[in-house]
Amino acid sequence: MFSRIPPLLLLFSANALAQEFPIEVFEYIDNTRVVASINEADIDKTLHWTPFEGPLPMTLTDALKAIQEYVATCPELTDAVLSGVELKPVPHHEGNWHYLVRMKTVVDGRPVSHYFIVLMDGKIVSGLREPEMVK
Repeated sequence: MFSRIPPLLLLFSANALAQEFPIEVFEYIDNTRVVASINEADIDKTLHWTPFEGPLPMTLTDALKAIQEYVATCPELTDAVLSGVELKPVPHHEGNWHYLVRMKTVVDGRPVSHYFIVLMDGKIVSGLREPEMVK
């Protein structure tokens, strides 16, 4: 009976080690640092692009359409207005690029920014404004 414990333990530990942890991507848009957690598998399955060597796998128009469809499913973003878009490489993943999108809403009379990363396959990942360090 006890001879079966080590193989079972090995099986469970192998599954635990196979767990994929998301990578954190830090970006800047409009002098604001944004952080997003993206699964590496999602990055790896997007199409690669090398600048000046062919068209982007996802055009800006495609990215904005994906954002528009995403926003339509989020009631809190109903009145969101696009305020910025940048094309950026995914850090430490050569050939992988994404769009960093900033939208604004007004809540209780105050502007609120919302950040999204659009991968080259149309997958959208929400980003958060990283709080400034307390000085």
